[in-house]
Amino acid sequence: MKKQRQNLISKMICFLLTLQLFVIGVQGNIKIDEGDSTLEVLIWMINQSIVVLKQMSGEEKK
Repeated sequence: MKKQRQNLISKMICFLLTLQLFVIGVQGNIKIDEGDSTLEVLIWMINQSIVVLKQMSGEEKK
């Protein structure tokens, strides 16, 4: 039972981190629409995504 709960919590965390990546993409699109440089937005998105991907990787190892 405890393992199932932990598995469910891990899946929820991964889902929320994936949702966070989606939000980063939407924010990037908004920044471009507001007139920011595409290259600057891409660099910003990569920097934001690296943190999330590190968190996802840490969750998978648990």
